[in-house]
Amino acid sequence: MPNLEDIRLGQLSVAQGLCQPLEVEECLAQQHKNEQNGGNDRLGELLIARGYLTRTQLTRLLNVQRDAEQAVSRIGPYELIRKLGEGGMGAVYQAKDTRNDEIVALKVLPRSRAKDKIFLQRFEQEARAAFELDHPNIVHGLDVGQADGYHFLVMEFVQGSDVYTLLEQKGRLSEKEALQILEQIAAALGHINEERLVHRDIKPENIIVTEQGVAKLADMGLAVDSEIQGRRRITQAGIAMGTPFYLSPEQIEGKSEADIRSDIYALGTTIYEALTGRPPFEGETPAVVMMKHLNEQVPSPHEIDHAISVNFCHMLERMMAKDPAERYQTPQELLADVQRVKQGQVPQGKRPPSGRSSVARPQDHRDSGKMILGEKQTENLERLEPMMAQNSGPHDSRYGSAVRARKGVSHFGVPAVSARPRATQTVAADPNVKLAILVGVAVAVAVLAFLLVTVFGPR
Repeated sequence: MPNLEDIRLGQLSVAQGLCQPLEVEECLAQQHKNEQNGGNDRLGELLIARGYLTRTQLTRLLNVQRDAEQAVSRIGPYELIRKLGEGGMGAVYQAKDTRNDEIVALKVLPRSRAKDKIFLQRFEQEARAAFELDHPNIVHGLDVGQADGYHFLVMEFVQGSDVYTLLEQKGRLSEKEALQILEQIAAALGHINEERLVHRDIKPENIIVTEQGVAKLADMGLAVDSEIQGRRRITQAGIAMGTPFYLSPEQIEGKSEADIRSDIYALGTTIYEALTGRPPFEGETPAVVMMKHLNEQVPSPHEIDHAISVNFCHMLERMMAKDPAERYQTPQELLADVQRVKQGQVPQGKRPPSGRSSVARPQDHRDSGKMILGEKQTENLERLEPMMAQNSGPHDSRYGSAVRARKGVSHFGVPAVSARPRATQTVAADPNVKLAILVGVAVAVAVLAFLLVTVFGPR
């Protein structure tokens, strides 16, 4: 799997304008395939082999990377202890406030991105959101500032593991464990909704579970005001924000009216992954994953493991309805059904019509994986590819047909660099697919026989 050094190298090559994000994505994907075959290629060598970097450029990048890591040991009053992780908005360190010896999490914006006004605005936006939100299930902001040429955000240090890391360790969670996380993060979303904010990046990496079982939502870097002309709105219609594995259909389509219901969808995808051990949709590129969110269904978790209750799956179907109008309209409404499911009761919310959710009903699992809204499939795919070229960074390279790479970019735990095999999904074969295969084979045999008679037959 790509290690943190390779991920940082990819980010630096893009920040320096030497590579395009999709070029780095391509090389990271090739690195993963090579590792599966016993290879041990470094990202820099693959970038050179494909002509995206010269040897001289790689040497300079590695020197810049080494100097940056060695030089920084303190920023303002904060003494850096160790790096906890790294993502699109910067690196996060465990640090000590030398004024009072308090241990904190320090998020540092890269110097190379501080000149980017939009990027800096997102960073400052996260700081404002962290200060505005005061809830036991949300990581709290403590300070924001600038020192020694760095912009930084100080947050409470949470001792625990993110859901991403928990899934690497355990494979998947029990229904009880998933319900506990769902309940707490839904409560956090309720507070976010009350503050007229939208998180826009709910995913396993951004949910931290403490040793006491308290789930906390982190990383408000993409949060926006939910008002149409909100004072913190900086994203534009037509550009998807977030992580493709967990994006709602309306975010993928670039609709500006994405609201708290988009967060509910993303929370549904996260809980689906927690229950089954794999994201709902996977693919070779971000665009393929996003197309599946728009057009396909996945099997009900109950079909994968009958120990998962139908009531829980009923709730997930509504959370992951493709039309926001058919989802839970508020986190409070979702929380009411969470309580019912915990008590073994049927959720009160109305299920989306069959085929209108990303999660198939148990009786519909034979049709899961088929296109259900594919009228503009080609048009949407062509539109999504350049969109992801603008917005996807090398830290999002987690696409593959066999194993999903886990790069552990938790802000509050030791980064894990490993791979977690996909959980097996057993779906009954569709009779129509079998018939189509037989017909295809018969046609191929007939064509081959015709060619043989034409070439070798009597003249």
